[in-house]
Amino acid sequence: MSVLDPHTPHQLVRDIQSLLTQNRNILVRWIKAHAGYRGNEEADTLAKKVITEGAVVKALKPRCELKLHLQELFFKKWQNLWDNGNTGRSVHKVLTTVHLKIVFWTREEILFVTGHGPFPSLLKRFHLSDSDSCARGKVGDPMHYATPCPLSLSWHIWKPSTSLERLWYQRVLENPNSRKRIINMIKFIIYIMRLE
Repeated sequence: MSVLDPHTPHQLVRDIQSLLTQNRNILVRWIKAHAGYRGNEEADTLAKKVITEGAVVKALKPRCELKLHLQELFFKKWQNLWDNGNTGRSVHKVLTTVHLKIVFWTREEILFVTGHGPFPSLLKRFHLSDSDSCARGKVGDPMHYATPCPLSLSWHIWKPSTSLERLWYQRVLENPNSRKRIINMIKFIIYIMRLE
């Protein structure tokens, strides 16, 4: 086995030796030929193919490496769809990158971020109301109720400039006090809507 020879003149063998010294989890041993060892049989087949055809054949990557590569491709494609899609834009303000971690939001926080709560702007969009305005005449969306609306004054959070709106959403949902205000505000709006 030339891999074990420390004075080998072959560059390929020296490269393999270098890789083996860097990764101590790989153990090189002699095994009996044509005894059904999968890796050995594949190596034997590839060696015969190179001898007969005179072409270098690329060996298959290990399953774990292929799995990692597929996962990277999946996340790149998913991120591209998320960044350039038409749906979920309000959630995109808060969750800019895709991942498989669970986001622990309450129902009220989800309604606030998605805008799919008891908001006049949503009701108008789905033709469930004639107006998208709150009782004060302004567009009744989540941002309106969280910032300038006098009906929800007790739960207001300072209003961001338009350029900082994305950062505002992220910071609000990271802050426990702001999250409590949002939850109570949504509960209040739902209560008011039931009275009407």
